[in-house]
Amino acid sequence: MFRIFTFIVLAYSANVCSALNAENSQSVGHTYLLSPFDKLIISVYGQDDLQSEQRISDQGAISMPLLGDVTIGGLPVFEAQKLLEEAFVNQRYLVKPVVTISIEEFSPKVVTVLGEVESPGSIVIPQGRNGIPIQIAIAQAGGFTGAAQKADVKVTRTLTGAGQTDEVSFDVDVAAILQASGKSKAEQLFLALPDDIIFVPRRLF
Repeated sequence: MFRIFTFIVLAYSANVCSALNAENSQSVGHTYLLSPFDKLIISVYGQDDLQSEQRISDQGAISMPLLGDVTIGGLPVFEAQKLLEEAFVNQRYLVKPVVTISIEEFSPKVVTVLGEVESPGSIVIPQGRNGIPIQIAIAQAGGFTGAAQKADVKVTRTLTGAGQTDEVSFDVDVAAILQASGKSKAEQLFLALPDDIIFVPRRLF
């Protein structure tokens, strides 16, 4: 099991905070969450003048005609569509809007693996994924060296928002994850998120 030493949740929106909490829990959803710098095509049925192609800002927002800035970062596509539809209705611009969001290009996402692995460096998270299981990231970095402390892998995550920056730190027992099977394996899954730093320490002989 991993032990959370510090848990201070700061993010660019409440939606992202909820997503981070969910993805660090023992159950990991597979629905993609919209991220800063994803490139989107946004259209409203029958309203060609409202169509736009844009990237989500670093604060998780888009700029919609009539509505202005709307924060959709951290939401699944279907929830972002619903949010925009409700905004058009609530602000009395449209009666029954149908909003469609298509992801034209996923933002690049990486984690960094350092320490006692064979090939330290950046590991690319597959497109359309929110993160990567920590054991997969380590495997893509060449796997553990013979001197690795597999039961005490450090993960550092930087959270920013509302003009503040803070860090969340985790100790992850990757040895236990690798040894688990069946339901236990799913329960111990730890997902490394974009820009996480994974550090594998040297074990004490």
